[in-house]
Amino acid sequence: MENITQKYIKQVLNTNFKDFSKKTIEETKKAILDTMACMIAGVQSPIGRAAIKVLAELGGTEEATVIGYGKKLPAPIAAYITGQCCVGPDLSDNYQPESIIISHPGEAVIPAVLALGEKINASLEDIFVAIILGYETVGRYALAIEPRRPEVYSFSTHYSLGAAVGCIKLLKFNEEEAINALGIAGTLAPLPVTMPMWGFRERPASWHRDMPGHANFAAVMACLFAQTEFKGTHLLLEEDTKYYKIAGSDNYHPKALFKNFGEKYIIDAITYKTIPSCYFNQPCIEATRLIMEENNLDINDVQKIEIYAPTNLAKNFIYYPPRTSVDTASSVKYLTAMYIMTKKPGPDWYLNFEKYLKMDSYQNIAGKIQVLEDIELQKILEEEEKVLGKVKISTGKQEYEKIVERVKGNAHNPYSLKDIEDKFILLSEPVIGKEKAENIVEKIKVFNRSESISNIFSGL
Repeated sequence: MENITQKYIKQVLNTNFKDFSKKTIEETKKAILDTMACMIAGVQSPIGRAAIKVLAELGGTEEATVIGYGKKLPAPIAAYITGQCCVGPDLSDNYQPESIIISHPGEAVIPAVLALGEKINASLEDIFVAIILGYETVGRYALAIEPRRPEVYSFSTHYSLGAAVGCIKLLKFNEEEAINALGIAGTLAPLPVTMPMWGFRERPASWHRDMPGHANFAAVMACLFAQTEFKGTHLLLEEDTKYYKIAGSDNYHPKALFKNFGEKYIIDAITYKTIPSCYFNQPCIEATRLIMEENNLDINDVQKIEIYAPTNLAKNFIYYPPRTSVDTASSVKYLTAMYIMTKKPGPDWYLNFEKYLKMDSYQNIAGKIQVLEDIELQKILEEEEKVLGKVKISTGKQEYEKIVERVKGNAHNPYSLKDIEDKFILLSEPVIGKEKAENIVEKIKVFNRSESISNIFSGL
């Protein structure tokens, strides 16, 4: 009789390109461009620069490109660096069924797949298949262990499983090899980060974030080890193995790994963002923007901006002023003021935050913003799992109010491929130049299935 691990690996190995709809392929193009944009912009972020300084100097066999850095490194090292670069801008995609974020699958899977794919000269078709099934594993395992323990924040432990499944598909492992690789990946996976470790209780925020670098490194290493005599557990997904406890949960619902598998894919329901912050902040920022634009308000006419948020979110994201670039993503006051002032989110929001904080024009806006706890919004969050942003803006003569649940980019209000292309150009052009950025977009859009991923990275 098949156990859970065998059954899951079999359905992964039996799923191939022919099983995906046109929509799924189009959604995969979005996911690749979005995550690559974060990887490229993140090279210039403090988190990315730190990863490059520590790891790139190790050198080694030139196997995989760190785009934006301009050098090739061993595939596991490249996967680590690009994974860490993803979190630098805090613009990674989200998987948030029922509006609660339970994973950031792009940063979890794509760095490892691209690095290993370049090492073995994989085709674009193989890259797409690996990414789709990697996303599937990250999302399904996250669903299987929800709700996690309240003190656990990050998703890094099960990231390694999704990245490993992507690498398993690239290497075309048989069942025994695949199960072994998954077991090794689970062993090498990082532990999750707790709320206090992340920095919700004390600032500045932890730069470890979701540890996608370590998770991607673990996945590539696991699959390389699996090509040797190295052996790992063949029972990783079994209830008795209790891997879910390592991932930060006391719950495990294996049925989530199989329900409707192949009927619809996780990658079809991904949320994207253009505001560099945690998704929980974005309804408040969006409500502010809409009030200002719909009523043609000038900031000089505004006397007061009151931002209302659920109690726990208001406590976690009220931190001000940001002391590091990582803190900018957790400061709704800073983010809202920046959105009003620049009207166009970009990488300079976190790269040059110290400069902005000193500007008179910025201080004029930020001085009018208050962030307030709202018990009713907290009740909605707890009972309905909905994150609402409520904003009131007063001009002295009139008061405006708006409540926003879903910002653009949500699966119910999705970005088009053109929206993601624009985001890619915005983030990558300052790093690699317009010509190279546009060339990558064109290669992914056209999607010549037999083309090597190495050709896309050529010259980067």
